[in-house]
Amino acid sequence: MAPDNSPSVLGTENIRWDLTQLYTSLEDPQIEADVTAQIEEMAAFERAFKGKLDHKLGDAFAAMEPLNRRGSKLGIYFFLALARNSADKAAEKVSSRVNEKLAQAGAQHLTFFDLEMGNLCDAAVEAQMSHPQVVKHLSYIRHNQKVQKHNLSEQAEAVLTMQGPFGSSAWSSLMDELEGDLRFEFDGKSHNLPEILHVVAEDRDRTRRAAALKVLNTQLKASKHDFYAARTLNVHVGSHLANDKARGFSHPMQKANLGNKVDDDTVRALHEAVEDKAGKLAQRFYRLKARLLGLDKLAWSDRNAPMPFAAETVYDWKISCEVVKQAYREFSPTLGDLVDTVLDPKKGWVDAPPVPNKSGGAFDYTVPLPGEDRSYMMLNHLGSAGDVMTLAHELGHAVHGLLALQAQSSLTWHAPMPYAETASVFGEMLTFESLMAQLSDPTEKLALYMDKINDFMNTVVRQICFSQFEQAFFAERANGKLMEEDYSRLWMEMTTRFYGPEGETFTYADIDNMWCYVSHFYSYASFYVYAYAFGELFTQSLMAQRARLGERFEPLYLDLLRAGGTKSAVELMEPFGLNPNSRAFWEAGIACSAGVWLAEAEKLADELGL
Repeated sequence: MAPDNSPSVLGTENIRWDLTQLYTSLEDPQIEADVTAQIEEMAAFERAFKGKLDHKLGDAFAAMEPLNRRGSKLGIYFFLALARNSADKAAEKVSSRVNEKLAQAGAQHLTFFDLEMGNLCDAAVEAQMSHPQVVKHLSYIRHNQKVQKHNLSEQAEAVLTMQGPFGSSAWSSLMDELEGDLRFEFDGKSHNLPEILHVVAEDRDRTRRAAALKVLNTQLKASKHDFYAARTLNVHVGSHLANDKARGFSHPMQKANLGNKVDDDTVRALHEAVEDKAGKLAQRFYRLKARLLGLDKLAWSDRNAPMPFAAETVYDWKISCEVVKQAYREFSPTLGDLVDTVLDPKKGWVDAPPVPNKSGGAFDYTVPLPGEDRSYMMLNHLGSAGDVMTLAHELGHAVHGLLALQAQSSLTWHAPMPYAETASVFGEMLTFESLMAQLSDPTEKLALYMDKINDFMNTVVRQICFSQFEQAFFAERANGKLMEEDYSRLWMEMTTRFYGPEGETFTYADIDNMWCYVSHFYSYASFYVYAYAFGELFTQSLMAQRARLGERFEPLYLDLLRAGGTKSAVELMEPFGLNPNSRAFWEAGIACSAGVWLAEAEKLADELGL
């Protein structure tokens, strides 16, 4: 019998966001007051600084800070309200009106800022270096100068900004609503998406896992979720390609790589290393997994299956928090204090239970607000060991964001996506090491190793498979719109490319529609997904330096987090003596993590006679 993982049993029913700290309700008159003030101050900013950045750049940065913080307050309130309840039509209506007003005002009054800054010559910047705000924002200035050749005219950029709320982001919001409405009838109960995925991944009964996967795959088609996802991707990709052409990008990933402060060759080296080295490890791992499950071949629903000898531990909210808090604090009291702050139930920064109409998955959204910084975390906690790791992961994002905001501005605190995954992976590793250190039973150690390798394969191999799938549908979309069956075909082609032909390691029944619930393809900037593999291997290579650096490691790591978005991958790794521009860097990250864990797991399995 499956364990009871209801919110009341796990203690998550009252772990909800307190959005009244932002606005008391959708009818709060402060919303309109803030919108009005924001628009007026945008206009005042333009009057004060347009055409004057060659001598007033520092003052402009200082004036931008309160604008960003008030804008963040308005944005985060509606984002969280709709993440908590995608069926809240009133919130959607008010959010749409506010976002459209602010987008139009921003386009009219603020478009000049980055464009004019990008056109500043080095001499004009150097002449203003006596202003502390210019020094603080130097990396931001240099980045704008670097991307200037891809900018359009101010009028064109303003039009694109005004159209933003009506473009692909609107389709993404529609998909969020449709996802919230999805229901899967299984085992006499109606499940939402996180719940049915939990059965597929976590249930110990192989028959139930396979049946749940079939229900999931079938309902994605029956509900036409694949149809709407295909249409959404067509809009998203078509818009992206048209924008690239206008801006002179040479390939679809160039904009993402430039924004991530990594060159194309580094990203290519990451993909090649993962498909080659990690791909081989994946095949070896899944053969071991089949052996431990007593199977000749794995069904796709066995890919994340728990080990039959693993303890069936259910982690309620209190225990989960204690495990993760201990792991962070043992490494760094500074990080431990930040974790305590985020998880303080009195603050209302965490929303933990899976409830109807709530968005699936998990995220952490650190945000600079008027007078303070906060980090809002969304989870769908169901009590598995994986959920504990998810908590550790999202807390990594939280401590990263809060530390960066202490040191940087609202324009420079956010690390590019690949580096933003560094602290989250680091947090997972701290928790894994803490749990492993507490174990003496070799069977329990084997189970934990298998779980960790499984997570690695999902974070690294799976996400690079996603990235290659994304590149494939971008390439085909350049020749015209794709139907849902086209996406399904590409999905299956990429799956067999990474995991082997049908019947070699896996059988692939009931997975052809699974691409359409992966919202990263349309809910975020394009080519977001490789950031997960980048962050994992970036962090594994980093963590391997702890023994060599000793007591120097923690302060160096905290400085890396405080850098936020001000440094490139090369600059971040330089204090640790590492160079991420080489393929050897990525291969070393694979070898020192999954390579070591898999060898240990195989050794334990042999010693136990399993």
